[in-house]
Amino acid sequence: MKIVKNRKAFTLIELIIVVSIIAILMSIIIPASQKVFASARKSKAQASMKQIAETYCRYYQDNGFIPDANSSVELAEKFAEEGELNNAQLFVFPGDSKAAGVLRENIYPLDGSAWEGGKCLSVQLVGNIVKEVNQSTTPVVVSRGLQTDGTWSKDGVWGTDGGFIGFLDGQVRWYKKIDNKLSTDTGSTSNIDGIMALVGGKLLNANT
Repeated sequence: MKIVKNRKAFTLIELIIVVSIIAILMSIIIPASQKVFASARKSKAQASMKQIAETYCRYYQDNGFIPDANSSVELAEKFAEEGELNNAQLFVFPGDSKAAGVLRENIYPLDGSAWEGGKCLSVQLVGNIVKEVNQSTTPVVVSRGLQTDGTWSKDGVWGTDGGFIGFLDGQVRWYKKIDNKLSTDTGSTSNIDGIMALVGGKLLNANT
């Protein structure tokens, strides 16, 4: 005769306890992992903006001015044509859903064909700096979304949480709000348009 051994099954209470423990662990792990991914995206964006700012620095030191353009895309194309910042990925940050997908690796293809991507960038570039300025206090690249009152719009890369500003000396800093933190030779301001008026430049639209 075959003897059937009784199997001990989980009780309802034990199942509830296990599910509760899993739920608690998930509530801890998911937010932590989201913060890690967000931090990684910011670090990559900051590195890209630093590369852009350093290119500005070299261009300004070599030429004494920054060229004008109708949009950030147009100025990016000018830099690329002269052999700088040709990597299109520098201008579109990971996780930025509003920025258009870049269909080419290079902005200025060697075959001379038009750039097919980048209808909206993650950054706004500053153009038309034509006079001597303080490089450490002159913004040249701003993550998209900075408003004239020094806050960041919902349309920004990180929404209203803040954004990066890169300066003509190659430095890049994060700002929750400018709040009179941009200093010039004549004082401090939280108004990006005021800074642009002082340096003679203009903040270009992120769209074409």
